[in-house]
Formats: sequence, structure tokens, C-alpha cells
Amino acid sequence: MRINSFVTPDTLKADTVALSPEESHHLARVLRVEPGQELTLFDGQGTRAEGTVEAVTKKEVTVCITKRDLVPPPEVEITLIQAVCKPDRFEMILQKATELGVRNIQPVVTENASLPSGKIEKMISRGEAIIRNAAQQCGTAWLPDFWALKKLPAVFPMLGKTDAAFIGSLHPNARPFKESFQGLENVKTAALLIGPEGDFTEEEINAAVEAGAIPVTFGKQILRTETAAIFGLSVLSYELC
Repeated sequence: MRINSFVTPDTLKADTVALSPEESHHLARVLRVEPGQELTLFDGQGTRAEGTVEAVTKKEVTVCITKRDLVPPPEVEITLIQAVCKPDRFEMILQKATELGVRNIQPVVTENASLPSGKIEKMISRGEAIIRNAAQQCGTAWLPDFWALKKLPAVFPMLGKTDAAFIGSLHPNARPFKESFQGLENVKTAALLIGPEGDFTEEEINAAVEAGAIPVTFGKQILRTETAAIFGLSVLSYELC
């Protein structure tokens, strides 16, 4: 199994890289790497490097870089605007969005987000670590930007700045997702809005549509929020990338 480890962009510029204490502990104590073993390092901004473990101590793993490559970003910049939901579901969404090549993740608080504020803050604070772990497992060279939590109305201005924005909803004018791509050309930026377990309110959906979002349906069944996010991102990736 090829091991992928995240390092900061500045750190990856060196010819010999000392991994962070957390990553070193994981490699040394959990994966039990040894000197001479080959690793892949990435900085989340497109640089991927091949290296060989030079030394392993209780507190630090050092890697000698043998090769660097610059991986271009995804051709289409997809932003997931995701309503906060139960922690296990939110964690899954972050993992799968990373695997599917999302460039930005914007968590939002909506009217039907029923979590206590303390739980939301704790969940958001874990977000970047969840994304890094998912990136290490799937081998991407790009980490999604995990933006600060906002209330839903605060993100509406960004919808008009994208080439295409979609909101999963039961809006009366909603069309099947596949049909919504008709007439769209040269899409380089796209956004997808996914609601919480209790869905968006009618007022929220109408406001998003007025801001430029295209209301779409994901089929006849009612999907859980994590299923809707994965389904929607998969369709976007297939149709646009």
C-alpha cells in the first residue's frame, strides 16, 4: 500500500522533510514505517513528491525527497455549500466531497439546522483534519478549502459569481438534475447547495433561486443529506469535469 502524507507547502520545498509530530507518530507507531521505505508527500496545493524515509524516531520521521510533480487543479472548480447536520453525517460529507475533487466547502447554518451551537463549533473545528485524512487516503494532490461557517443568506451573493449554481429542493420549478445542464456551456465554476436533515425552508429555497441557483431534484426518493451531497457532487463531476 502506498502511503500518502500531508505536509505544509513551505515544508515540502526542502530536500529533506521532517513530518509533523502527529503525522510522525501515525507513521511510526501505527503504520510502522522503516528507513528506506518509499512515501508520497503532498501539500494540498498541487505539489506531490516522492521520497524515501531517512530516519524514524519516537518523535519524528524524516523523508528525503527524490522527485516532485505539480498536479493541475480540477478543470472545474466546484463549491459545496453544505448545511450543518449530525456530526457523523457531516464527517462523511467532508470525506466524500474530498474524494470527489471538490475545491471549496462552505458550511452553513440554516433554519432547520437543529444542532446546539457548541456541537456545531466542535464539528467545524474537526473539519480540516477530516479533509486531510480523506485526502491522504484517496491520493489527491489538492485539499478543498474549508471555509468559515456562515449563515445561509451570507453565501447568496457568491451564487451569481459562479457559472452555474444548483440547489437540491422540492421547488415547484425544480427539474431533474440531468436536464438542468442543458444550455450550459464552458462551465468553469459551479456551486451546489445541500440542505440539512429537515431540508431548506421554502423561504430559503426561494431566496437561493432569486440569487441565481437552479432548483433541481435528485429523483423520486427523499434522500438523506449525506446521500444528496454525494449524489449531487457525483453528477456534477460526471457532467462538468
